[in-house]
Amino acid sequence: MRWIVWILLLASAAVGLALLMRVNHGNVAVLWPPYRVDVSVNLALVVLGAGFVALHLFLVAIGKALDLPGRVREYRERRIRDAAVVALRDSVLALFEGRFGRAERLAQQAREDSRLAGPAALIAARAAHRMREFERRDRWLAQAEEDRASAPAELMTTAELALEEQDAARAIASIERLHSRGMRHIHALRVALRAYEQAEDWQRVLQVLRQLEKRDVLHPAAIRGLRVRASRALIARRAGDAPGLRSQWNDLRDGERDLPEVLEAAALAFAKAGDIGFGRRLLESALTRDFAPRLLHAYAALPDVPARERLQQVERWRDTHGDDPDITLVLGRLCITESLWGKAADYLGRSLAARESVAVHLALADLAEQVEQPQEAARHYRSAARLRVGD
Repeated sequence: MRWIVWILLLASAAVGLALLMRVNHGNVAVLWPPYRVDVSVNLALVVLGAGFVALHLFLVAIGKALDLPGRVREYRERRIRDAAVVALRDSVLALFEGRFGRAERLAQQAREDSRLAGPAALIAARAAHRMREFERRDRWLAQAEEDRASAPAELMTTAELALEEQDAARAIASIERLHSRGMRHIHALRVALRAYEQAEDWQRVLQVLRQLEKRDVLHPAAIRGLRVRASRALIARRAGDAPGLRSQWNDLRDGERDLPEVLEAAALAFAKAGDIGFGRRLLESALTRDFAPRLLHAYAALPDVPARERLQQVERWRDTHGDDPDITLVLGRLCITESLWGKAADYLGRSLAARESVAVHLALADLAEQVEQPQEAARHYRSAARLRVGD
């Protein structure tokens, strides 16, 4: 439809121009002594128009001819750039496919475009690392570092590859350089957490865990496990140093000090350091606030605390929580320590009735040996062995 409209417009213009030229009877005289040329106005207009078009085409041709080397150069650069983009794409695919040699070769081709040199070097570094070509990997990383835009990515890649190689010191150095540039995004924090964990820098592990917990990026079970491990390790380092242990305990936050595993380690550490009173108060306050079998057994095992006092305290918890199998087991063991054979048998029987376990059978076997009942002791030892094998 559009072509029809254009044809009609051109035909109308041609008709109008023909009518105009029919009524135009003027002449144009060109004097060039001793010559004189007379032409009609219509011919003069046609000649001028044709001359203008010819001049325009001539100038355009000259411009294109002068611009030809630049256009050829641009064409070659565009081909190189397109080939580099394709090579970079294929190298990424080869890396994910596990074809690491091909990925490195294609990344080398992609480096022909200077704008892709940094990313291509990082891909080649990862490929070389997978092939355990560590010297080549380090050369690629050095080349990536030269590209300012790729420098943060190079630091992150270096940290990740160092962690895979169990080189915690190098990973930490890269992460700290990254943090010095203000980059503390989630992945950087997760890599830092792994690096500090490998280096057993438990204080920094706790610091990073606190930041990650606020962002809700780790599973609560993973956070809890690392928190317990780090806190217990810090407490173990201060074992035997009561003032240092108290300082370390105060440095922990409430969510870290309330964990049963941490409370247990702290109480036993304080007891071994000679501060038995503080360790005892920790366990008693924790068990009064929130009963935990782990803490109960730790309380029963506290050294230098008279068994009679521990027995009385556990009986008070029994009044609150009833005949819990762990409570009755601890009471039975404490009664054995105090030579209260009848009460020990009663408590251990209640525990066994509520839940059969290796610990209960061993306690009953110990009781039977104390009262000189070797056959009964052997029976409980066999029951404990069967349960252990079944586990």
